[in-house]
Amino acid sequence: MPLAPLTSALCVSTNEDTRMKMLPILAAGFAYFSLGGLWFTPLFGRQWDKAVGFERPPKWRPSAVYYIGPLLGCLVASFTTSYLAQLAQAQLLADYLRVGLLVGMGYGATITTVNAIAPNMRHPGLYAVVVGSYHLVGLVLCAAILYGLS
Repeated sequence: MPLAPLTSALCVSTNEDTRMKMLPILAAGFAYFSLGGLWFTPLFGRQWDKAVGFERPPKWRPSAVYYIGPLLGCLVASFTTSYLAQLAQAQLLADYLRVGLLVGMGYGATITTVNAIAPNMRHPGLYAVVVGSYHLVGLVLCAAILYGLS
């Protein structure tokens, strides 16, 4: 079976000069989301709970929206990171990592820190560190995967 139909089905045309391959974008988005599963449960789950003032009831199970929302957000962030890497004409791993760092610090960590200032946030500094560092690491991971699979 020829790969041409599959290859063109996994591409999104954003304009005449730019074609984005969807497989690297999906892989990067799922990796970013999976990192969140580790980050907010075994790695820094207690710190996040403390930051937002959440006490997990025994045998607590989050609803589907707890997973679907972040997954969609990670996929959109992955798509955007890919698009920005193309606009920056990234070709080397260092170029992609630079885009990931800029997006992670410039958007992810910055917006998280601004959101942490909300009056209902129990520990805004802790929230900014835990969640902001997740977005920074996650978007650098996205950029590395986008490079590796492009």
